[in-house]
Amino acid sequence: MNVSTPFTVVPPPYSNGNDVVQPPAITFDSIQPILTDNPLAKRVEARFDRVPLSLTLFEGEEYESIGDWTQAQAEARLAERLGDDPAKVIRSLFPKTMEEDPNGPGTVLSKMIKSLGIVMSDSCSCRRHAIEMNSKGNDWCSENVDTIVGWLREEANRRGLPFVDVIGKLMVNRAIKKSRKLLANEPVPENDEDLDNG
Repeated sequence: MNVSTPFTVVPPPYSNGNDVVQPPAITFDSIQPILTDNPLAKRVEARFDRVPLSLTLFEGEEYESIGDWTQAQAEARLAERLGDDPAKVIRSLFPKTMEEDPNGPGTVLSKMIKSLGIVMSDSCSCRRHAIEMNSKGNDWCSENVDTIVGWLREEANRRGLPFVDVIGKLMVNRAIKKSRKLLANEPVPENDEDLDNG
């Protein structure tokens, strides 16, 4: 499938040990999707080379009503789904990372926790919650401090670590304040405890 104008997608950065890796940009001169039909899930999807997630073309009732779809139908739906900004749509098919929002409240909180010697493991929900905090923003986090403290408590319990809600709440509020300052390009105190005074 040809595109009217070539476009470039920059995958999100990610961590590899202590290093942040920025994958190379991907330029699309044309789109050569791999179409998959999953009758059990009632879904037709398009996959793209070097892009980790699929784009759903037909699913559910629409999948059933279309029956045996044709290549032309799939390409028409793909063009519709890609719309006027195919780079944005393709970029959304990469999982979100904390590294793409280094000043977000979830990333800031994760760094504070890491500074205490508590490191994220592959099996913990920390990264997912940090990304959720980043995508929902500081206002949501301020309104949902108790939810975030609950996440911290659950993870501490899973790891057999002691947890005090008041300290968790203090850390969450500090992370939100620090994130707000970083995002507003305001000076940030070197010591996180100084955030309590401002």
